[in-house]
Amino acid sequence: MTFNSVLLAVCLLGLGACSWMPGAERAAPRPSPVASGLSVAATELARVATLSPEQRRRELAALDSSRRLDDARRLQLAALLEREDSVDAFERGLKALAAMEDADSRTQALVDLLKRTLKARLELRQQTVRADELQDKLDQIKALEKSLQQRSSPAKAP
Repeated sequence: MTFNSVLLAVCLLGLGACSWMPGAERAAPRPSPVASGLSVAATELARVATLSPEQRRRELAALDSSRRLDDARRLQLAALLEREDSVDAFERGLKALAAMEDADSRTQALVDLLKRTLKARLELRQQTVRADELQDKLDQIKALEKSLQQRSSPAKAP
């Protein structure tokens, strides 16, 4: 029984040695361009999220001064504009994303999410403005109602 065990162990070690390659000969796994494009875009979004407002303004100014923007810069510009709090910035971000030409499916999914975020923030901003307008009108109506009630109540004679 021990001879069979030893023979089996030797065969397995021999087969294992044939399949093992030294570290220098191993082929390093190469990231696919799709995965690297996505990781670059995701890394850029994460980096923009950690910037201070002053750093965002500086990077935004640098991108605004650029004549031509590639897709990566457009994505960076849209991410920076998404962090701003104005309707114009949201619209500019949407325009920058719409101008992107070549994007693989994963990067396109990220771009679509950023577009949805910008559209949602734009819509929220517009709804907030509309709600404020309606609240002002409601306050005016309440004030008018109060003044009418005061006029219609009989004046008490002393």
